[in-house]
Amino acid sequence: MKHLCTFVPPHVIEHIARVQGRESLEPTPAQRTAVVSAQFRKARRLGTPDVPAATVPPEAPKITAVAGVTVPAPGTAGREIYDDQHEATYSTTLIRGEGDPAVAGLNADVAYDNLGSVREFYKKMLGRNSIDNAGLDLAAHVNFDHDFANAFWDGEAQVMVFGNGDNVIFKDLTGDLDVSAHELTHGVTQFTAGLNYTDDQSGALNESFSDMIGSAVDAWANNRDADSHNWLIGDEIMADSLAGEALRNMAEPGSAYDNPVMGRDPQPRDMSGYSEPADPHLMSGITNRWFYLICKEIGLDAGTLIMYQTLQNLWPTAGFNDAAVVAAAQARILAETKQVPPEAAQVVRAAARQQGFW
Repeated sequence: MKHLCTFVPPHVIEHIARVQGRESLEPTPAQRTAVVSAQFRKARRLGTPDVPAATVPPEAPKITAVAGVTVPAPGTAGREIYDDQHEATYSTTLIRGEGDPAVAGLNADVAYDNLGSVREFYKKMLGRNSIDNAGLDLAAHVNFDHDFANAFWDGEAQVMVFGNGDNVIFKDLTGDLDVSAHELTHGVTQFTAGLNYTDDQSGALNESFSDMIGSAVDAWANNRDADSHNWLIGDEIMADSLAGEALRNMAEPGSAYDNPVMGRDPQPRDMSGYSEPADPHLMSGITNRWFYLICKEIGLDAGTLIMYQTLQNLWPTAGFNDAAVVAAAQARILAETKQVPPEAAQVVRAAARQQGFW
């Protein structure tokens, strides 16, 4: 199965494309983003790409490097930054490698720094050695396509890809640590639970674990705890005209945005609003809030550790109740070694009950 999980949900992009499509005869960046994102999603679901062959390489391409740029040794969790130069294909020219000085492109340097933050969090806080826990080098592509208002983890090529946004709705997608942390966590899911990316609870969990751990990385990097963290996803990629909006609110799903261009946030708050089939980005709000409630009781570090251990012990078709049962068991085991508070298992169950899936 392909793991091409886009950061900006399709329902948001499609709503923007509809609104902008009424304002001009020319195709808009949102329309282009919707088309390309849909192609990647179809490729992921069907297992066969419906995009140009060069866009999703069948195997790792041969790396060429700008003079003086370091090519990290395989298995060292080194960072590799590539500039796609606004083409809808992956460049094979490395412009910055592990330990190299900053380059001219600001977004390349931001991507480099954010990949480092995600790598450090997984290593320091969760004891994981890169995405595959075996030192997988972290490759990122910036400047993908023209005005591409999205970012994604390509599980086949094992690369992180960033668009520049259109600067009308979204800024450059490298600009928010949430994006890198969320998408790279899709890679971790690929190497652990392998949760199906389907229009049901398994798909929603796939998205939710990326929001959970991605949000924890953001809080950790900014020295925030469960009380001071804003619990917003994607708030720093919003263009100036939409300042104050976000893509998701983990504390209160359904309240992240409400404006004529994006529409109104449709995420349900708990299981009373659950339905399927539904895009994984929508129903993930239910388990996102589960995580929020847990962290408010026992802290972000403990809540994140429990969810990371849960992710490693789930399976592709797991649902919400499965996740709750496994999380409670993992909380009990972690409490025995004093890595989380003694009441952690009860907190996990109570929060799941509050959300309606215990």
